[in-house]
Amino acid sequence: MENRGQQFSAPPDPGILVPQIAQSFRQLPISLIVNLANGLILAAVLWGAVPAFVLLTWSCLLIAVTGARFLTLQAFRNASPRSDSDHAVWTEYFLAGACAAGVVWGASGILLFHPSSFPHQVVLAFVLGGMVAGAVPLLSSVRHAYWCFAIPVVVPISIRMMWVGDRIHLIMGLLMAIFGLAMLATSAQVHRLFRDSEKLRRELFSSIEVEQALEYLVRLDSLTGIPNRRLFEEELSKEWGRAKRDKKPLSLIMADIDHFKEYNDHYGHPAGDLCLVEVAQAMYHALSRPGDVVARIGGEEFAFLLPQTDLSGAIAVAEQIRERILALNLPHEASPVARQVTLSFGISSSELFPAASPADLIRASDKALYEAKRCGRNQVVAQPRKTAPELDRGL
Repeated sequence: MENRGQQFSAPPDPGILVPQIAQSFRQLPISLIVNLANGLILAAVLWGAVPAFVLLTWSCLLIAVTGARFLTLQAFRNASPRSDSDHAVWTEYFLAGACAAGVVWGASGILLFHPSSFPHQVVLAFVLGGMVAGAVPLLSSVRHAYWCFAIPVVVPISIRMMWVGDRIHLIMGLLMAIFGLAMLATSAQVHRLFRDSEKLRRELFSSIEVEQALEYLVRLDSLTGIPNRRLFEEELSKEWGRAKRDKKPLSLIMADIDHFKEYNDHYGHPAGDLCLVEVAQAMYHALSRPGDVVARIGGEEFAFLLPQTDLSGAIAVAEQIRERILALNLPHEASPVARQVTLSFGISSSELFPAASPADLIRASDKALYEAKRCGRNQVVAQPRKTAPELDRGL
């Protein structure tokens, strides 16, 4: 019992306040229409049975409150509140509107109560009971909103019924009070249902976000922060199929840091890790198109996937990256190539192998990379076009 008491006394979750008030204002037009429609029907039924001045005064109050709530609705739509503090203010406006409507309808239980016409009394009680019941789904999403409306409606008509004093009116007044209590309990259940469903939605959305984040992380290289071999192979398979379908070229660049083993031996592995990070990030930021991918696929080996890029375009990209790495001016005293870190590049394109496969593209780029190393490193080499017999024998 103690836990349950703590649950009901706990303050509302700020994260649920936003959808609560948004839901309430979305449903407010229905409430306003019902208020006016029922008010007009009640006024028509009681016309002639209740003094015209009283009936017109009450009708004007109902129209004024309904109009004010409509203006609040329009202001809420124009404001488009975003923060929890903004929604807290609009919640107060919504509660004030619900209370005002409840007071007006509660006043009808006193002002429009015909002292001698039982049929008119029944109509009034029926309309007020219908208003109380119909407001459950419209007002229950916001905490205390239904209470603000229902209690001012139920209490006056219940007291007025019992005030008559005879047995039938006492029973009707008691039934009205019991009905009101039942509706309050129902509203509390609806409010909890809305709150729990919103929490469940948020938890589900959060779990989906976490799952997507984890799925993304397993495709990133933990050291450099760029895509890893797994993502590269997935993207290669996808882009290869797209290139074949759209008849567009797909180019692949293989890159390798020259004499990286010597770098590690000379500067140490921590320095080697920092070198990998700087090189990888320079490569990553060198790519300008959203579809281009650079991935670390080995120790010091990287691969670039360039959709809709022919061989000449891939060569230009590789040269740009090679120069960007040189501009980093990372010292490499142990390299026989230069006094700074350099890269070798091997390039292949699907336009050279119309009947090939992704594996053929990788092998061609690897062979071009080997040729770049054999020719002195720190350069870009593109795999030449192969004939069909050469492809059959393998690259």
